[in-house]
Amino acid sequence: MTTEADAAGPRLSSAGDYRFLQGLLGGLVFRPWFDALALHVVARWYLPLSRGWAAALAAEGSPERFRAELGGADLSTARLRPLLDSVLQREEAHQAADRAWEAVFFGSEPAGLDQLIAAEEARHRAAHNLMAARQSFIWIRRRLPAARWEIAQADELEARHAARLAGPESAFPAPQIPQVEVSRRIAGPHGRDHWLRFRSPVMGDWAWARVTEPEGADAMPSVIYLHGIGMEADMWRGMAGPVGRLSAAGIRVISPEAPWHGRRRLPGYYGGEPAIGRGPLGLIELFEAAVAEVAVLIDWARETSGGAVAIGGVSLGALTAQRAASASRLWPAGLRPEALLLVATSGDLLALAERGSLVCRLGLDRRLTAAGWDTEALTRWLPLLEPEPEPPLPPERMVMVLGSHDDLTPFAGGLALARDWGLPEANLVVRRQGHFSASLGLLNELGPLDRFAALLNDLSATG
Repeated sequence: MTTEADAAGPRLSSAGDYRFLQGLLGGLVFRPWFDALALHVVARWYLPLSRGWAAALAAEGSPERFRAELGGADLSTARLRPLLDSVLQREEAHQAADRAWEAVFFGSEPAGLDQLIAAEEARHRAAHNLMAARQSFIWIRRRLPAARWEIAQADELEARHAARLAGPESAFPAPQIPQVEVSRRIAGPHGRDHWLRFRSPVMGDWAWARVTEPEGADAMPSVIYLHGIGMEADMWRGMAGPVGRLSAAGIRVISPEAPWHGRRRLPGYYGGEPAIGRGPLGLIELFEAAVAEVAVLIDWARETSGGAVAIGGVSLGALTAQRAASASRLWPAGLRPEALLLVATSGDLLALAERGSLVCRLGLDRRLTAAGWDTEALTRWLPLLEPEPEPPLPPERMVMVLGSHDDLTPFAGGLALARDWGLPEANLVVRRQGHFSASLGLLNELGPLDRFAALLNDLSATG
């Protein structure tokens, strides 16, 4: 039995109101000065605290295991024990809430709207409390690395992925489409919410996506919107995103959890950490899985609505979306998107690996060199990372948002990709912003989202 959301009945509380960042204040905040601050916070605070948090989860309350996770760090047992106990309690509470949520949303027993909303709010609250436990490690922040560094060498990539370099058809073949399970629906802050799960064609774990549908819509267009690295909106309360704006324009938004993020986090790692710590191998394997999962979601979206289907994303999500769009040129017609939205992207992954600001701030560039990764070695693997030169879609169906001061996914690479693909000037939005401010600036400068929504609605209307 499936219980549908009732627009007039109980509803989830709002995920956050960001209107205060619109207008003049947003124009002052989302500027390059903000990016310098954000880069420092991410590299020197958030990632090290995340490493300590992941080590604590792996330790399961043991100071000895915690120290071992951090390479034998000399830390006081007396001070560690209550901290590790607190993290363990939060993890146990989260697991219990998540099991209860799954039973209510995917179980065989009937569930009323009040029960569904209570389960979702309890799950989200427990997930947020667990994620926020990172702050407990501020006192040892300077002693924590930004990632578990496990840079794979070239011979490991050769063994795992050399066959995929034979040609475009080998790099990202169309996957076998697994069964997609659909949860019960509830009324959320931006429409009707439900969740999807299916076995990842590449990784074999459960892949998840949250779906937000406009109220009262049936044959609606859909966008599969991919998040940036470490951005786990279904785990944090009040994270900003484009869902509300797109839903208000009649677009169904499908928000997947990327491999190694959220419910898919690997034991002993924080969300997305393998894509950083394993070097080229991590990013190649994340793309391999995520691109196949995009195909599954395109198939599901097309089967469940008569509207156009698009893919898009921000930062890492944009890099993934553009690679998926390129790969789809060789897929069956039903797996190809009809539009593309890219925010804070680049077509030059070599520049990102060698000169990207976050890569350099973390010292990943030096670690790559030490592991034998020079320009020639990295270039060999670019076909599994970069989009192909041929535009994957008619240029007028692609919208790109870039920050002219973006040095994380370097602006020059994004601009060159837009030129190579022939995007019309109206579909290329360049702001005097950096990486983070261009991404968050969509909360303030809504024109690109509105243009993309209009494009999708027009495609749906014309068939």
